[in-house]
Amino acid sequence: MRLKYLLITLSLLVSLFSCERRVETGYTSIEFVNRIVADSLPSLQAMAREAGKPTGTIVLVGDPMRCLILGEKMMRSDEFDNVDAREIPDSLPDFAGETIVPIFDFTVQPYDSLSVEGADSALFRERAVKNALAALDTAVHCKVLILCAPQFGVRGGDDVTDLFEKIGCDVPVIFSSDTAFSYTKACYKVMREKNLFTHAIAYPSARLLMILGSEDESFQKASVFDDNLAPEQFADTIGVFAPDTYYSHVQNKFNPGRNR
Repeated sequence: MRLKYLLITLSLLVSLFSCERRVETGYTSIEFVNRIVADSLPSLQAMAREAGKPTGTIVLVGDPMRCLILGEKMMRSDEFDNVDAREIPDSLPDFAGETIVPIFDFTVQPYDSLSVEGADSALFRERAVKNALAALDTAVHCKVLILCAPQFGVRGGDDVTDLFEKIGCDVPVIFSSDTAFSYTKACYKVMREKNLFTHAIAYPSARLLMILGSEDESFQKASVFDDNLAPEQFADTIGVFAPDTYYSHVQNKFNPGRNR
């Protein structure tokens, strides 16, 4: 019973943290969110209705390298007993049966070139929202969204939760400014409490997507990762930093019937 209350408390902290902080800091919605909600609310609500289902995917957005490394960690993660959620390895992947979808944002290179303060602050906040919109594409089937960059804990993360609240999207959004924050643990516990696991008996699977194109596009769609279109330095090292992720992606690319 104590474990149950612990899980519920953690989930509430993750889901309510951004709302509480927005109140404390006098949060104000950015113009970009207000505009797309005013212009496209029915479309956004339709996207929200298709998201957040147990059959969906765990989506990672933001800095390409951070998404890649975290996705690989989630493919291999074994920090919990999958039966009772104790923090004890059980030789079964924590995200067994799940599909992990890193979306590499190549519209900004390098990603850290946008500052969370000063003149670039608004651009960084918009960048977070645009990444979230790509994740809500109905072809992605997002059920949990992880914002992969500590900067999102300072700017951008609140804007994504603000958007989701306004369009009625129940997808949990996980982000933190703490570089030691464990996204794998937070994701596992939230999925456990909200019953978002597929419960399929299979190794974790991966699909790699990427965002290319103009910085001015509001509704950017993520396309399948293509070595020939990605920055050369990234494409050349992806198999080194994330061999399990890349191998699974290649399998799914040439045999799409394996998963969504």
